[in-house]
Amino acid sequence: MTIRSMNSKIIATALSCALALPALLVGSGLLAPSVAEAAVTKAACRVHAVEALEEGDGTIPAELAFMADQLEAPEFGRYRSYNLIGVKSFELELDREIEQKFKSGHSVKLTLLGGEKGKLELDTKLLRGSTTLVDLQFAVGSQLVLIPVRRGDSMVIFAYQCKK
Repeated sequence: MTIRSMNSKIIATALSCALALPALLVGSGLLAPSVAEAAVTKAACRVHAVEALEEGDGTIPAELAFMADQLEAPEFGRYRSYNLIGVKSFELELDREIEQKFKSGHSVKLTLLGGEKGKLELDTKLLRGSTTLVDLQFAVGSQLVLIPVRRGDSMVIFAYQCKK
């Protein structure tokens, strides 16, 4: 074997290793975690519908304790009582819209758009009958997202909790 032939083999081996290494590192999650982390294709959400009224003693019911900090914030300061209207669960798949109807007469349509790095990207529509009240795309991590809509003298607050 000639020296030139031996050098060619060494260079070819080194080059193939250099090309294979990034693919191995990405596959193991060492090179680019955002690329190695699989895109979100499924998620679960729970939406609570809560009626907020101006009359009452200001007590937040035990079943709404998880959102007490938000209900006590200045944005909801004029409301003095809260009633849970309903809770709906959404098992989401990528780009598939799920609709749930609430006793309040509202419908929630929810679609998983994707997500990464602990955040889900969602599209929601809140409807009353055939009228769209809210059409919103948002990203959510572990926090609670509240979307209020007026209903006569009261307000219905839709509280979104979602996870992968």
